[in-house]
Amino acid sequence: MQKQESKIFYGWWIVLASFVALTFTSMVVGYGFSVFYKRLIDYFGWTRTALAGAISLSRLEAGFLGGIEGFLVDRFGPRTIILLGVVLTSLGLILLSTINSLIEFYVVFILMVTVGRSLSSMIPIDTTVANWFIRRRGTAFGLLRAAVAVGAAGVILISWFIGEFGWRAGFVAGGIGTLVIGIPTALVMRHRPEHYGMLPDGDTPVTKRESETEIAGGYENLVEPDAADPKAQDEADIGMTVMEALQSQPFWTLSFGFAIRLMVTGAATLHAIPLVEDLGYSKATAAAVLGSMGMVSIIGRLGGGLLNDILGTKPVAVGSVCSLAISCLIIAYAQNLWHVVLFVAIYAPSYGCSAATMPAIKGDYFGRRSYGSILGLSGMVQMGGSMLGPVYAAYVYDVTGSYRFAFLSFAALLMISAMLFWSLKRPRYS
Repeated sequence: MQKQESKIFYGWWIVLASFVALTFTSMVVGYGFSVFYKRLIDYFGWTRTALAGAISLSRLEAGFLGGIEGFLVDRFGPRTIILLGVVLTSLGLILLSTINSLIEFYVVFILMVTVGRSLSSMIPIDTTVANWFIRRRGTAFGLLRAAVAVGAAGVILISWFIGEFGWRAGFVAGGIGTLVIGIPTALVMRHRPEHYGMLPDGDTPVTKRESETEIAGGYENLVEPDAADPKAQDEADIGMTVMEALQSQPFWTLSFGFAIRLMVTGAATLHAIPLVEDLGYSKATAAAVLGSMGMVSIIGRLGGGLLNDILGTKPVAVGSVCSLAISCLIIAYAQNLWHVVLFVAIYAPSYGCSAATMPAIKGDYFGRRSYGSILGLSGMVQMGGSMLGPVYAAYVYDVTGSYRFAFLSFAALLMISAMLFWSLKRPRYS
């Protein structure tokens, strides 16, 4: 037997490294970009629709890249892909500090930051975690999605830094930080536990390859195998093929259901700071609201992960989008800060819960065989929602002077999402 009984299962080290990386990414180009968004509008005088268009196009691009990324991760593993993404993101953020026109922003943000972030974040990381966990998959994804929420708390730091040193310095700092944190994270990544004589969740290890994977003194010297054991590969190949998934009802139901969810959450994240400032509150208060959205969502991310393991992913998916619909009705009619607080109290845990459920439910319904490829192809469908949400909300604001109609329509769409999830049927696969 391998000497791993007294050790922490290596999958949890992957979760920890990913947690750190996603925390920083969320702080700079996730939640934190809402701070840059408002400062760029104030500095250059661009309309909200014009700048939100870049965000929407970036999500369109990321969606198209998803299918390719998923295939590459399934075929070659995550490490090289994440390293490439880290370098591109870092260089892109530093170049954003030099822009002087909207077209320059579009080119750098879409061709470098978006491509880099896509290669170095969700699909490679989610695929890796799904490969290393089955029984504890919900908990693992809950912890992983909590990183995004912790990063949201850093919005206050981003707001302070930009206020003191300017948005150009903020982009430079973000680029340097991405490189410093991203490279070690990539080096921790391993594709499948079977390649190292282990099984998902740290269950009874495969012993056939133990002479090749025995580590004296820790996991830090793990090396990639030349080829996986046939037995290990059999264990890894449980689940749907890509073609089986594309022909199944759950693929399209989940993809369209989460496209609606991403439409709403993408718009809410980008427009949260402008919305609060429009109510007459300060930049610091607006940043605090956005930061609190992330922190409060930790409850849903961790709780949702546990509920997925206990209740199953389907009822959790339905409940989380119904709660999101209620929160949209509240913010649509918000008149003061107390209304915003009530919105955050309902929206944030619901958002966090659905974030933890999205990758876990796909693992439950499609298995591990082609998880990365299926996740990427599903993302190509979902991109329609994530692309449309921010620019739609910006357009409604530019035309009506308010976000009300946008959030009322979001509430109606979320109820459609709930019905889609409720209709899910469990597929059969070998």
